[in-house]
Amino acid sequence: MEFPILHEIIDLQEAYRKLQHQKKLTKRNICDLVIPFRDKYQLSDKDALRIVRSEVSLKELVAILESKEND
Repeated sequence: MEFPILHEIIDLQEAYRKLQHQKKLTKRNICDLVIPFRDKYQLSDKDALRIVRSEVSLKELVAILESKEND
């Protein structure tokens, strides 16, 4: 079973952690990372940032993504 969005989220979270580790976590770098993901899945800024920062549980993630499917 394939879950391409989960792979994309994992990659985004790893890229975010890399920016943190390299101390390159600027507003511009965050926007470059998050905006394409946000737009692709029609998420709010808040939800997209929470996902990239690993601040959502799997249950919350499913609820966010399901709500976008129903729009």
